[in-house]
Amino acid sequence: MTTPDDTIRSADDWRSALEIRDTRAANPLMDVFATLWRHSSDDHPLTPDDIIDLLEADNRQNSFYKAPSKETVVNQLQYLEYTRILGREVRRADDGETSADEEGDDSRWYMAPVLSPSEVRLLEDSLMLSRIDPEELQGVISGLYQLAGGSAPSKNLPDISIDGYEHINGEFLATIEKITEAMNNQLAVDFSYCDYDEHGRLVKRLDRRTGKPRHYVFDPYNMVYKKGGYYLLGHFHNCPVPQNTDQNENHTNLFCFAVNRIRDLRITSTRIAVPADTWDENGLPRKLTGAPRFDAVAFARQRPHMTMGTLVDVVMSIGPSVLTNVYEWFDNPKVERVDGPFDPDDDHEGVQAFHYRVSVRSPKLGIIWWALQYALADVRVESPQSVRDELLRAGLQLARRYGDE
Repeated sequence: MTTPDDTIRSADDWRSALEIRDTRAANPLMDVFATLWRHSSDDHPLTPDDIIDLLEADNRQNSFYKAPSKETVVNQLQYLEYTRILGREVRRADDGETSADEEGDDSRWYMAPVLSPSEVRLLEDSLMLSRIDPEELQGVISGLYQLAGGSAPSKNLPDISIDGYEHINGEFLATIEKITEAMNNQLAVDFSYCDYDEHGRLVKRLDRRTGKPRHYVFDPYNMVYKKGGYYLLGHFHNCPVPQNTDQNENHTNLFCFAVNRIRDLRITSTRIAVPADTWDENGLPRKLTGAPRFDAVAFARQRPHMTMGTLVDVVMSIGPSVLTNVYEWFDNPKVERVDGPFDPDDDHEGVQAFHYRVSVRSPKLGIIWWALQYALADVRVESPQSVRDELLRAGLQLARRYGDE
C-alpha cells in the first residue's frame, strides 16, 4: 500500500503531518500576525487578499496547509487592531477611508514598527564605524530592519553596503554581552587587553615580570560611546578606596578600556568590591566630597577626549570661528562675549572687534590635546597656569622637531 505522498513513510509520519495540519488550521491568528510581521510596513500595507496569497506562498511546501478564508483573515485583523501580541501594534492604513458599512474587507493593514525609519537609520549609521565582523554587523542591521517594519522594502531605509573594519576583534559582541550580564549581576570580570602591532593585529599586553598575558580584574560600571570609541568604565577590583581626596591630576580612581581591545573576558563569581555610587563625578570618594554621584554618561560627556584625569576649571579666549568647535566638544561651556579682537595687537582692517571668554571643565590632558588640535585657530588658554606650561613645552618640542636644523 502506498501513501498519497511518497514523502510520508509510516503511521508516525501521517500522525505528524495531521498534527501540523490541525495546528496550522487552528491558528489563523498567528498566521496573520506572522505575515504582517514578515511582510508589512507602513509604506507597504497588506489587504486580506494579499495576506492569503502570502500565506499560501510561505506554506507551499506543506501539502496539508489550507489558508484561512478572507472572512477569517478580516476577523483576525480586527482582533489584532485592539490586541497587542509581543507588544506589536497592528494598524489600518486607510485611516478612516473605509466606511463602517464596508468594515474592512479590503482595508490595508500593517504592523507598526518598534523603531521609526529615522531611528533605525541613526542606529545603523552608528554601527557602520564599529569594529564588528561584517557578517555579525549584517545580522545586527537585519534585526534593526525587522523592528522597523519587517522585511518589506522601504523608501526610507535604502540598502547600504556594509564594509567591516579591517582590523576587527571577533569577540566584540560576545564581550559586550558578557559585560552586560556581569553589570546586571554586580559581578567582577577578568580579561586580557590588547594593543595593535605594526600589522594592525591585536596583541595581548604582557606582564613584564612573567612575560605572559596580563590579566585585569575589574568592577564594571557601564559602557559608553565617545567620539566613535566604545569604552568600559569601572574600577580595578583589588584597589582600595582612598581615605582622602588627594588628587592625581593625570588620573582618577576610575579607569576605562576600549571594548574592542578586550579579549578572553570571563565573568567571575566574585561580587564587585566597590559599587559605582561610591564615587563622585570626579572619581573621588563621595562620602568625603559630598559631590554628585558618578554617572558614566556624564563622566564621558565632560571629557573632550576619553582621558581619565580629574576635572579642572579652564578659562580660554577664542575667536568667533572657534565657537562651534567649543560647543561640539564640551558639554556645558560658559561663554561670554568680550569687546576687542582675539589678538590685542591685531589692528588689521576687517578683523572682528570681539572675541569670547569661555569657561569649561576638563581633565588637564584632555584640554591640552584639544588646544593643540586647534593650535592653528584662535584659541588661547588663560588658566590654569599648569596647562599653559604644558602647552609651551609642547610648542617648544614641536619647534625643535619641525624647525630648521
